[in-house]
Amino acid sequence: MSQMLEKILTYWIQKKASDIHIAQGSPVTFRIKKKMSTLSESWDISKESIERVLLALMNWDQTRVDEFLETKDADFAYIFSDGTSFRVNAYMKIGKIAFALRRIEAEPLAMEALWLPEWVKKFIHMKQGLILITWPTGSGKSTSMVSILNEINKNRSEHILTVEDPIEFVFKNDKSMFSQREVGNDTDSFTAALRAAMREDPDVIMIGEMRDRETVEAAMEMAETGHLVISTMHTSGSVQTLTRIINFFPPEIQNAVRYKLGDVLGWVLSQRLVQKSDGTGIVGIYELMFMTTGIKNLIREWTLNQIKWNIETGMKDGMITMLRHAQQLEEQGIIDKEGYQDFFPDDME
Repeated sequence: MSQMLEKILTYWIQKKASDIHIAQGSPVTFRIKKKMSTLSESWDISKESIERVLLALMNWDQTRVDEFLETKDADFAYIFSDGTSFRVNAYMKIGKIAFALRRIEAEPLAMEALWLPEWVKKFIHMKQGLILITWPTGSGKSTSMVSILNEINKNRSEHILTVEDPIEFVFKNDKSMFSQREVGNDTDSFTAALRAAMREDPDVIMIGEMRDRETVEAAMEMAETGHLVISTMHTSGSVQTLTRIINFFPPEIQNAVRYKLGDVLGWVLSQRLVQKSDGTGIVGIYELMFMTTGIKNLIREWTLNQIKWNIETGMKDGMITMLRHAQQLEEQGIIDKEGYQDFFPDDME
């Protein structure tokens, strides 16, 4: 292992940081409790040093290194000598190598520990449909998805197939059996894996991310044919998620897609992270929209401006807006208003 990488990761683990940024010619920077912090010890990240870090992170596989240098981007997992797992994105900036690493929890977090809305636990007993967990990078989507899948694993006897890029968490079979496939190592692409999935007898299918029309089409088809499909999207809230899905398709078929989406979509969980009031860490605040007759009609008629009102009026049935969830956590002393009010400038008094 690169001595520099070992020092950096050891320091990172000791400080309980969530993310780390390493780049040639720049100071090493950590994200601790949502705040960026530059390493006090000044390391000279030279071209030679960053190349050794690249080799070490890619397990000294020169072929992978050469592929990265050609494509300029790579996503992969890395396991440190103490067993700590990391998700790594290698990229180029101003012609220089850089890395963003995120620590992966060693064990799934309980849904209660994540403060997920109570109704999420009820929905994990769904036998078919599409579940989406959304928000841009760094909002804890993967952590929530692992927690939900682990809850299914503890309570249901199912075959759970995952398609990931990369595999971030390796599940242990409990009541369910997992088949985890990594794009690049176990399959050529998301599309190829999802095409083959129907012949692999899955009950639950987890798709790491829905990025394009082909993946969305496959997910809806599998949800329509009796499978429970769980995935993520880099969208901010239910309305933007619905819009993104429909915009993957050409205008002439969007109406048909809206009807199909209304039939297969189970619920959308949107989330972002805020600092706990006691300074001990971060916690999620959530918006939960699930499919009611009213929301199904809004999707079919494409009157999405009424979605928020439907979520607000559906709170008695289990739906919740992100602002209301934040206020509930504030009432319980979990977070302070100062920690979330800037997220809702138009809704705060």
